Amino acid sequence: MDPVSLLTAAAILAVPAPVTPADLVPNNPAIPTTAALMLGVSQDADEPAVEEKSPWSGTLGMGLTASRTDTNTLGFNFNASASRADDMSNWDSSVKYIYNKDDGSVKDNFFIAQTEYDRVFEKGSAWNWFAQGSYQYNETESYRQRVKAFAGPGYFISRTDSLSWNLKAGAGTTWDDQGSENGWTPRSVLGTNWKWQIRKGINFQGSAEIQNSLKDFESYLVVLELKVNIALEMMENLNLYFSLRDEYDSSPGIGGTWNSMWITMGFSYGF
Repeated sequence: MDPVSLLTAAAILAVPAPVTPADLVPNNPAIPTTAALMLGVSQDADEPAVEEKSPWSGTLGMGLTASRTDTNTLGFNFNASASRADDMSNWDSSVKYIYNKDDGSVKDNFFIAQTEYDRVFEKGSAWNWFAQGSYQYNETESYRQRVKAFAGPGYFISRTDSLSWNLKAGAGTTWDDQGSENGWTPRSVLGTNWKWQIRKGINFQGSAEIQNSLKDFESYLVVLELKVNIALEMMENLNLYFSLRDEYDSSPGIGGTWNSMWITMGFSYGF
């Protein structure tokens, strides 16, 4: 090819291609196309909305109970709980009923309702304050009915999704319907509570407290509670639970028991 032909071919190749209507539409998904504007359709319409997790949860359960008061007996239990948790606070409430009968005699007729609330002073802080209260009825114990209320400061050793562990100290009062300490008794409280998700589907929670009388520090109550929940694959939200509650009273009075223990197991449904 001669030089003139080469120059002519180069000039033709250097001319840009004509602009088409498609080139006028920017290749940016954030800018809607003309068709989308005319039809009133958002380009993000196909993106699913993220469902916000509810701060509330609850359980209903029932099963068997092995108890040790003045004798060892077997009976049944019913329980329910409700909880609320957010970035600043936790609120846990529960009820439990235990009934055991042996040789025609009632060995356990026990009911307890309890609630506890804690709140950090500021987001991300380990320091918090707590308030808790409970009512319990026990047909076979000398106190018959007991009310408790406590409040004070607390400190979180851990406050994560897998482990929440709080230490607390405070003061309050108890009221016994009957027994050696009937009426109101001012008390201190020193204790801890925790929730630990050991792994997916298995969690372990509990609390331990000592409640000393401010009138006589050698008179005290000790309460220990432990519970394990195991999620079952056979049905969604169905759990197998094991729990233990142990109460020690240093001054039980006539007809009372120094140490009462209840071990329960059963199935619960979470919602």
